[in-house]
Parts: sequence; structure tokens; C-alpha cells
Amino acid sequence: MPVQLRELLTARAGVREENRSKLLRALMVSPDNQANLSKRAGLSTGTVSEAVSELVGQKLVRTEKIGRETIVRLARTTGVVVGIEGGRQTATVVARRADQEYLDSAARQVRMGVSRGLQMWIPAVVEAVREVVDDLEQEEVAAVGLAVPWMIDPQRGALVPPALPPWEEGDDPAGQLAARLRQELGDQFTAPKVVLDNDANLLAYAESIYGSPSGETLIGIKASTGIGAGIIIGGNIFRGMRGVAGELGHTSLQADGRFCVCGGRGCLETLVGASVLVEQAKTALGKLAPASFDDLVAAAVNGSLTCQRLLYEAARTLGVALGNLCNVLNPNVVVLGGTLGQDDAVRYTLDACREGIARTAMRAAVSDESGFTVRARQVRHAASHGAVAMALQGTVYPA
Repeated sequence: MPVQLRELLTARAGVREENRSKLLRALMVSPDNQANLSKRAGLSTGTVSEAVSELVGQKLVRTEKIGRETIVRLARTTGVVVGIEGGRQTATVVARRADQEYLDSAARQVRMGVSRGLQMWIPAVVEAVREVVDDLEQEEVAAVGLAVPWMIDPQRGALVPPALPPWEEGDDPAGQLAARLRQELGDQFTAPKVVLDNDANLLAYAESIYGSPSGETLIGIKASTGIGAGIIIGGNIFRGMRGVAGELGHTSLQADGRFCVCGGRGCLETLVGASVLVEQAKTALGKLAPASFDDLVAAAVNGSLTCQRLLYEAARTLGVALGNLCNVLNPNVVVLGGTLGQDDAVRYTLDACREGIARTAMRAAVSDESGFTVRARQVRHAASHGAVAMALQGTVYPA
């Protein structure tokens, strides 16, 4: 008989129960072998082995042999977990049962971003949540995660002040979204809160789980209107004291460059952000210029040398900044995501990003011999799937 997701997310007293909960949450994020589950759950291999045997006996998990590996999977559950990426221009909502693979999620994209204001954005997202839950024919929304383009204080789970565009003073995206979900979904919404984190963090988190599970250190780049870096070390998000770690977009590359909304000058974001590239295309091409970043990429694909050059130089500049970060963190993997990492754009951006990294990074940090890799994103809707994973880790029902 299926078990309710909220039952699996309920707090239990005692070390043994806490260890069991850690393992179950790791399995909700993704089925895996016991060695990887031990790493992701932060438990010893012996503890994982004992817990798996116990949970198999209780019919909460099952195992299956795939080649030489034994994969542990969660048994059938009821209720859904929802992950939302609230981008500046669009939103993406995904939902699945905890026992489903992430590729089996239902998804909706909303042509409404947080830059339109939460009063407009939240109702559109709630409707998309209702649609994906209906697709899965589930009666309960048991956990919700939200990825947003701003720094999140890890102690308070709230936006780090000061509020800069697209945010306004008093904005509480997680709290306001939770209130609207309770209002619109009623008893169908049982989650105690909406779990909030930065979009680059959650993009990187999803890529580390589903794209590069064996890597020790991964940097995931969300290169869109803003530029953010999510840093994963040992399977955990590195956030810094106040959640400001990874704000690569506000690295100053030109001391006397354009002013940035953060108060700095010559920030990376003012050089390679998607809206900046569209602006540069308009300056160069006039009436023939693309109206949006997607149009700019399409023009590049259709042979526009100007648009191709804009994408190439933006990605190379991004790589220059990334090379310095590689010297500090010595990652296994760098993932190019966001608009610069979308499918059609990478033919102009990925090699250029590699070139930029090579210009500033020490060879010892990024040599092919060491296994260092720069790749495009592999997980579609990565920040949304990262929000699902974070919701499963951060949602706790009282006993």
C-alpha cells in the first residue's frame, strides 16, 4: 500500500530515526547505490546498509540489480513535491511523486517572471501548480521548493537585504506563495512552508545530483539576465555566512565600467547579461536587431555574424571570470546553464567559455589530465528540479 509523502517527511525522535529519515530523503531525491546514498545522506556505509535492510523489511524501499550495481528505490508514495523556478522573465513549475524519477515529472512554463511583481506572478504560478498536480492525479501537495534570482540568507530563509530590482522592500516570495497556495488549494496543500533558495544554487544542486553525481566540487553557472554561480562541495551547497557566496555577476571586471544595480561599476552582469546583449545587438543592427535574447540566438543560428560574435565574446568574458573562481575552488566540473547554456546558444558559447577559463585559470586547476570538465547543462529545468530536491530535504512535518 502506498505511503503518504508527509508521513516520510515527519520528524521522529532518536538517532536511529534521524538516520532513517536522512536516507529516505536522499532516496526521494534520487534512487542510487548505497555508496552514493551514504555520501548524499551524510551517513556511514554501515549505517546505510543496516537502514536499507530495515526499510526493505518494512516495504518502504526496494532494491534492484542493474548490471553489477544494486540500486535502492523508494516504494510507491502518494502526494507530490513541487519545484518552482521564479526567473526574471518566466517561471517553470515541475512536480512528481517522491518515488518517481526526476525525468518523469510533470512540467509547466509560465510566461510571467518575478520582474512583473509578486502580485501578478504568484497567481500565475499557483495556477500552473494546480495544473501539474492535476496531471499527476494526486490529492496532496506535501512539499514545495522555490528558486529565485537573489541571495537567500541560510539562517532566515529570506531575501538578503537590500532589496534590488526585481525585488521590493517587504517582498517575501516563499511566505506569499505559501499563503496563496493555502487559499487556492485548501486542504490539498499540506506543506508547512515553501522552502526558498537561490536559483543558481539549485541549478548547481540538480546538476550535481543528476548530471555529475561522482564529482566532489561542481560550479553551476546561471547565465541569464543576471549571472550567478552555485557551488557544490561534497554534495552540499556552499552558501557562505549570509548566502552571498557565488555572486559572480557582481565581480568587477572594469573599474570604470557601467554602473550596476548593486552599486558597483563594471560588474560582469553589466557586460554579459542577456538584456545587455540584446541592447548591444540593437546598437549594432538598428531596426534589424533581435527583440529578445531568444531572437538573438535564433539570428545567430540563421547566420548573423554580429549575433554570433556577441554570444562568443560574452561567453569568453564569463570564462575569464570563471577561471579566477576555478583557481580558488579547483572544481571537477563547471556547468554552463541559463540562457547562455541553452541548446542553440552553446554552439557559440561553450568553447568560448572554455577559452576564457584557460586565459585566467592555472593549468594545474583546469587541465584535461586532472579530469576537469566544462559542459553545458544536462538537466532540463535544473533549478526547478533543484527546488524539488531542496524541498524534500528542508520540509519537516511536526510529529
